[in-house]
Amino acid sequence: MTSEPELPPVIGAIADDRDGKPLGTVTAVFVDDVTGRPTWVGLTDGLHAAPDATAVAIVAPITDARLGDGRLRLTVAADAVHSSPRPGAPDRLSPAEEVRLQEHYAGRTGIGIGTDRAGTVGDRAMTRSEERFSVQSVTEPWTRAVLRIEEVTEEVMVPVTVTRQQARIEYLPLRPTDGRADADTGDAADDRRERATEWVTLYGDQPVVTMERAPLERVRLATSWVTEELPVGGELRHEEVELTTDSPLT
Repeated sequence: MTSEPELPPVIGAIADDRDGKPLGTVTAVFVDDVTGRPTWVGLTDGLHAAPDATAVAIVAPITDARLGDGRLRLTVAADAVHSSPRPGAPDRLSPAEEVRLQEHYAGRTGIGIGTDRAGTVGDRAMTRSEERFSVQSVTEPWTRAVLRIEEVTEEVMVPVTVTRQQARIEYLPLRPTDGRADADTGDAADDRRERATEWVTLYGDQPVVTMERAPLERVRLATSWVTEELPVGGELRHEEVELTTDSPLT
């Protein structure tokens, strides 16, 4: 991490701690080698030293600092700044020195100071939360079932084989005595009177249907487990991170 001497609005400004207590004059700004962002400021240990690079005595974080009316308000306390590790060179912080500074200010403020190689501001991380479904299944009464017997009527056709008598005409030849018998009775051959034989009774089978109630089968109520996929839906909330920055230091 190297220092950037060409920042006139900051160089020469009076640095105050978070409570407004004067710390010294800003003589250097250390810029991250990867991101190019100002991360640390070098200060004189007092208010009257000359504002040049050789006067860097103490180093303080510039993160979230505010500049106005020639004064730079830092976010750390004065005792943390005065007890900070001293840099070995006025124009550069080694990685080891930067780590020591980060650990020093993190121990005094409880938060991470400085940047890592990816350009993230130290350990200043936030935990983003979201709602998630936690679905469990419990066994509970669902419905009731009962067996009922109802009588229904349906049309049934059953084939039945029956036998019956039929009448037919039979022609028999006349015997010699048959003609004389007709003459004795006075019946003429051309007589037109109606004649008939005696009635003959014909017999046949007739279907006779009888119904009886007989046990058919045994039925019982049984249960079994089945598995099915049911959709479960609802509204879930989650947090989104928004970055808000103040106007850049000028």
